[in-house]
Amino acid sequence: MQLQPSLRILGSIALLAGLAGCSPKLTEADIQQALTRIEQATQQKDSTVLEQLLAPQAQIVIDMRAVDVPEPLQLNKSQYLQLVRSGWAQASTRHHYARSNTRIQLAPGGKTATASATIQETATVQGQTMTSTTDEVSTFSLVDGKLQVTQVQGTVLSIK
Repeated sequence: MQLQPSLRILGSIALLAGLAGCSPKLTEADIQQALTRIEQATQQKDSTVLEQLLAPQAQIVIDMRAVDVPEPLQLNKSQYLQLVRSGWAQASTRHHYARSNTRIQLAPGGKTATASATIQETATVQGQTMTSTTDEVSTFSLVDGKLQVTQVQGTVLSIK
């Protein structure tokens, strides 16, 4: 059986996409896998994984009004990674990250998805243990065929 040239091309593209680890549509499993990678990287203080998953133009907004910071903190990828690395450098080895209440919603067409979750982090800095609870919504997109986080909106609920 001989395939039409257009079907051969589409078949080749699909095969290459599969080999490259990207798919034409995001799935819930794709998002769950990325969230797991983020969780593991945070527990291991491995910012290179975060750097790989954040899109070059990613925007991170952290609302801390519940802890008396009047204006949201707005960061680009570079600023966010610098903040994370600095925080991890100050924290002792006693650092814990846990995600709960995770909800994933795929957009029609499968090019974007959002994941919302409650994040609880505990760290010891200069002998003082602090626990923060944050509601977080992350937007995932296919950027040049690669799963990337394009936006993060965090609302700090408490720091104790």
